[in-house]
Amino acid sequence: MNRRKWLTLLSVLVILSFVLTACGAPAPTAAPPAEPTKAPAPAPTKAPEPTKAPAAAAPAGKYTEAPMLAELVKAGKLPPVDQRVSADPLVIKAIEEIGQYGGVWRRAWKGPADFHAYGRLNYDPILRWPRNPKDAVQPGLASKWEFSPDGKSITLFFRKGLKWSDGQPWTVDDIIFWWEDIELNTELTKAPHAEWVVNGKAMTLKKIDDATIQMNFDGPNGLVERMLAFHGNQWPLNFERFGAFAPAHYLKQFHPKYNKDIKDFKLFNEKADDLSPGRPAMTPWTVKTFKPGDAKLIAERNPYYWKVDEKGQQLPYIDQIELSLVENNDAIAAKALGCEIDMQFRNMDLRKFPLFKENEKKCDYRLFRWASASGTNLALWPNQSYAEDPVLRDIFQNKDFRIALSYAIDRKKINAIAYLDQGVIRSEMVVPDSAFYVPEVENLYTDFDPKKAAEALDKAGLKMGPDGKVRLRPDGKPLEITIETERSGTDLDALQLITENWNAVGVKTALKSMTRDAYWPRATGNQVQIAVWGTDRGLEPFVDPIYIFPFDERSWMAPAFGVWYKTGGKEGIKPTGKLAEVQGLFDQFKLTIDQKKQLDLGKQMIKTAVEEAWTIQTVGMSPVPVIVKNNFRNVPEKFTQDWIIMSPGTLEPSHFFFKK
Repeated sequence: MNRRKWLTLLSVLVILSFVLTACGAPAPTAAPPAEPTKAPAPAPTKAPEPTKAPAAAAPAGKYTEAPMLAELVKAGKLPPVDQRVSADPLVIKAIEEIGQYGGVWRRAWKGPADFHAYGRLNYDPILRWPRNPKDAVQPGLASKWEFSPDGKSITLFFRKGLKWSDGQPWTVDDIIFWWEDIELNTELTKAPHAEWVVNGKAMTLKKIDDATIQMNFDGPNGLVERMLAFHGNQWPLNFERFGAFAPAHYLKQFHPKYNKDIKDFKLFNEKADDLSPGRPAMTPWTVKTFKPGDAKLIAERNPYYWKVDEKGQQLPYIDQIELSLVENNDAIAAKALGCEIDMQFRNMDLRKFPLFKENEKKCDYRLFRWASASGTNLALWPNQSYAEDPVLRDIFQNKDFRIALSYAIDRKKINAIAYLDQGVIRSEMVVPDSAFYVPEVENLYTDFDPKKAAEALDKAGLKMGPDGKVRLRPDGKPLEITIETERSGTDLDALQLITENWNAVGVKTALKSMTRDAYWPRATGNQVQIAVWGTDRGLEPFVDPIYIFPFDERSWMAPAFGVWYKTGGKEGIKPTGKLAEVQGLFDQFKLTIDQKKQLDLGKQMIKTAVEEAWTIQTVGMSPVPVIVKNNFRNVPEKFTQDWIIMSPGTLEPSHFFFKK
């Protein structure tokens, strides 16, 4: 064999070896399945190891994309997919199966005030809540993070090569811009949000490089990890005004600091809004067309999205989201019954479950029931800081009185009247899927037992009056209380039943219903005797623990005590006893980064709150109907949903797909 033929054969063999290697290249590893995990043991002598992304990146040159994007690449309007996906994308493990590209996801909403109908589909913060709520916080835009040994600093390491939806680089300068020009700007943010303040001092930032930043606090910040999953999204999260980064390259042109022709923040706020077409985002879809009053909002896939599936296919699978504007929940149900909803649970009425069930075959959908993370749908709070009647306030502060009110409630009848017997009678604010669940107090004081209620009222010193119908206060006056609410429909029917239950044991009770606009300032202003609300946050109660203890003016077991805690004693009324003790426990919770210690403190707070009956629970965890077209995949049949984890955001809607 001559030299030329030998070299030719050698070249062929080398090329063949490359081909075989490429064909056998391993697929990117996926995030491990979500399974309950125990809290890690404390590491008192050194900082925890950096939390790392659970999945490896797909090999370079192995990414594929949606056909609509491939056409744009072919036309020279987009760079190749390998140049658009970050160097270490988040790899999403499928709930059911690897998906297929294409389709328009049809949903219904009630307009911009119903923002979460759109926003929760685009849950992409710096860190993420896990699929399984008992697991630890997961990587998001940041692939790993680490605390300093003293807990005063957290360093965030972001994925290399992240890009905004317009193709511009995402860097930690987008965090610095948010902090310096939005969060610390009093014309945009009245004061820095509590998660960024320790010991009364706002955090400081240290840029390490374009993909690494350090957040520094005046003391240990045990909440920051949770808050980066809860509020670590792109600012402003529409009208809620939370966030931790913003597109500096885009928004600076509308900011008076950087554009001297701009005199106020009106245009800035309009352009920054999550529903503003053209505003860059880091989410799977971005708004393509919408203005207030439009019959539809159209959102389209982000060509620079930074997540892929296990085969290296860039997400999302679905091309567009279409939100049709309707007036109310009945109209949303009508859309579902008219076969015009592909997948939705938001604003689906449980009372219409039988109708939805009848329509399954006609509309070719599956009807799931997702558990709710509401400890209760109707909670009642005797106001222990009520100032307008000191005698009544003392009665509300009596534990035996609160226990008596609980025993007097016929929860089984409430479940039948309001929740089609689908709810769960319970006394705990958190749900069993929460890491903070305390099983031994699940049903404390929930028996319908008028005799026990009467005994507890006697023990509280509230003896029956001479008429044998109404008990007397310590000052000799009839014991009369008022429940105030903004509820309507079957919830109001349930409250009427509670009113009758309490009257039956000698607590003369009136029920006043009003609009939310009228009710809210009265309840937060410490003017309501018995307030009514629901207790959501049942998976993650301590990012906003208003139902556990007097945290702020929304803690209606004692709003004035909550104001005292919120303002560091500058306003409100100082609590005593168990209420003060639990405020102290939460202070400890905030000052540790030891997850096991946080878990122990959290359970202690939950247990005390239930034992003291500060919040009188009724029926919770009532399921929500979920409409899912039969060809709409990667949606689990069993799931516990809650707004605080941005459901269905933790399920990664970017990997939902239409099966062909």
